[in-house]
Amino acid sequence: MATTTPTGALLVALDQIHVPVNVRELDQAHVDALAGSIALQGMLVPVVLTHTDAAGAGFLLVAGFHRVAAAHQLGLSEVPAVIRDADTEQSDRALENIVRKALSPYEEAVAVRAMLDRGLTEDGTAQALGWPRQRVAARMKLLELPERAQQMVGAGTIALSAVDQLRAIKDASPKLLDAVVEYLADGNEHVAERLSTQPGWVIDAALRTGRSGVFAAHLSRLDTHELPALKLGKKVEQLLEEAAALHKQIDRYAYGAPAVRFSEQDVDQARAAGVLVEFESSAPIITDRATYRELCKQAIKRSTEELREKAAAVEQERKAAKAAGKTVVDPEAEARRERGRALRALAEQAHGANLDLGWALRNELASVEIDMTVARLFVFGLLGADYDGSSPYTSSGDRVAELAARGVRLVVEEFRTDVTKTRKDGTRGAYRVSYGDPRKPEKPIAWLWRFLDAASSPQDLFGRGLVVIAAEQYASRLVVPLSQQHTPMRWPSHKDHARKALAKLAGPHLPATLKALEKAIAKANAETEDPRRAATRRPDAGEEAQPVETERDTAADGEDAGDELDGDLDEYELDHDDYETHVSGAVGADGSVYSDADPGL
Repeated sequence: MATTTPTGALLVALDQIHVPVNVRELDQAHVDALAGSIALQGMLVPVVLTHTDAAGAGFLLVAGFHRVAAAHQLGLSEVPAVIRDADTEQSDRALENIVRKALSPYEEAVAVRAMLDRGLTEDGTAQALGWPRQRVAARMKLLELPERAQQMVGAGTIALSAVDQLRAIKDASPKLLDAVVEYLADGNEHVAERLSTQPGWVIDAALRTGRSGVFAAHLSRLDTHELPALKLGKKVEQLLEEAAALHKQIDRYAYGAPAVRFSEQDVDQARAAGVLVEFESSAPIITDRATYRELCKQAIKRSTEELREKAAAVEQERKAAKAAGKTVVDPEAEARRERGRALRALAEQAHGANLDLGWALRNELASVEIDMTVARLFVFGLLGADYDGSSPYTSSGDRVAELAARGVRLVVEEFRTDVTKTRKDGTRGAYRVSYGDPRKPEKPIAWLWRFLDAASSPQDLFGRGLVVIAAEQYASRLVVPLSQQHTPMRWPSHKDHARKALAKLAGPHLPATLKALEKAIAKANAETEDPRRAATRRPDAGEEAQPVETERDTAADGEDAGDELDGDLDEYELDHDDYETHVSGAVGADGSVYSDADPGL
């Protein structure tokens, strides 16, 4: 049933309104704000409906999703509404979403699709939305990608500037695009920022996982390590052996097979076959294995023929020189010798230049004013390079990754999650805290760099650097599982100055709770070590050795024996003194490992 309000809008029962899937997700904060406003003033703007044949509902919601959600939240039975023509409901809903609240690129693309589905042209959609035509065209490009890729663009994981690169991959190989998107979504979101500038690098990283089964190769230079997998045949292998011998004949310093490069004709052939991905900033990538095999055969054959011609020309020059009684001169060897003579002459100048450098540094740089430039040199130089966790073959940024994972992650509250379980009787179980996966330190690293970049003075930057280092040095490892309890990072230095200076600077600022915890650990270790020493003490002469029965031995023989630890516990140095500790963690139902530590410490 629907009644008319004094303003001309209809009052429609909420249970008569069917709410379809919206372009964007509901913003709960926005719903709460609307609910407060409606409770005070009523619903000032009616919702937009159209008639529907859906079972149990007479109207379909076009615009006003947040207002209807707020009405449900307030327990209202009806809302004011206006009825629109069903032919325009999709475009009306899209326009309502666009105008009322800023949408993500993905949500804007869905809205554009709704308008295009109703028959609007690209220009008509741009006019209806008040957008430039280029913006509508950009959202239409986004619609060409798989749904998962569109959502990642909408979430900001993939930049809008990378849409053209993704479309280029899709045109050549949809499976390759799926492999790239799957790789980015599988905990490698930080790599997506390279898509705009280094798409070839991202494709390589995605294929290195080996899980996709998709083929792709750079069409610039043949990698001889790939040849066994390509299975090009014995004739091609013989050509490669001949090419290596010819290469050695031309240049006696040559080693191994020569470089085999693909020509522009090879690239044109792959382009014509529609299996080529081309980017402005990297070499073209071929996505079809069969075509790539044929191009490799062509390139090897062509390179061998070129080497034959060059070797024949060199041999003729040698014969002609020998007949004329002249010494055969190798142009490349002569160029190397000339370069050596020039460098030896410059070495005399280098002696004096080094002495000038030493004098200038000692007299002009030995005493400097401490400014941000000096602070950045020492702080960022000490912390090292950016972390690159995309490849297991690089150690770039290992130091900053350890500082973030073993320090920042443990002392900054935003990286903690309370995962305490609730018992069947409704009470809380043992306190459990998850600190995330230490193998994925990207978020703590990002926090670390933001913290350092916020420094406003040299003193501030030096202090923040000390904070990062001290957090890793003094954070208690009791809060993480045994497998993560690494010894604090060592800072070796002349006469141990670095360690002593760190202790002097950070020591006065360590909280009393941490010092009390260290004393308790030392006491527990001492009580544990006393029975061990007694058990291993050698008896005096004439004294009969007595076995020492521990509580654990007694418990093991009785019916009330407690649970034993699974395996030996590692030991680690907590505060660089001579006491050690044992801790363990617990595995939760979700597979995560949580600490057994007392939350009050």
